[in-house]
Amino acid sequence: MIPGLISAPRSQPVAVPRAGAFSLSFYHSLVWLVALATLLAGCEYVLSDVATRIRYRLHAAVSELKLSTHDSVTVSLRPDRWPDECPKRAGYRLVISPYRGGKQVATGDIAVTCRGGRSYSTGLGLEELYVAQDLAVEKGSDEDLHITLHKTSSGVEIVGLE
Repeated sequence: MIPGLISAPRSQPVAVPRAGAFSLSFYHSLVWLVALATLLAGCEYVLSDVATRIRYRLHAAVSELKLSTHDSVTVSLRPDRWPDECPKRAGYRLVISPYRGGKQVATGDIAVTCRGGRSYSTGLGLEELYVAQDLAVEKGSDEDLHITLHKTSSGVEIVGLE
């Protein structure tokens, strides 16, 4: 017997792994992992909070407006929905405010305060997207939110909430 080798009685066959058997299992797991990551990335919008849903819709509207021949666009959405909706579907107050300093990225803020007391906030997230003054609106959970954007020489300005 050679030291370091596993020996088996002559009557029993020694199981030798097929070449590539490990790599097939590894690649199969890798494909599933990539598919799961892609699915979860797409779920971020669905599973996000009220303020973040507004931010994502604004980002999409900025992209649409930049490619458009129009100078303005109004987007409609219902951001107050499951899973992170306002308590008891009581509605909310939305405030979009301009950049006031103190952040690494010079963007304004989105603040949502639910009538039930919970609140959500996030930044606008794009330096080219801005608001010149505080804009506010109150909405019921079953009402559409309308946000108007306008192209300017400085980027895209949020000019209206209703």
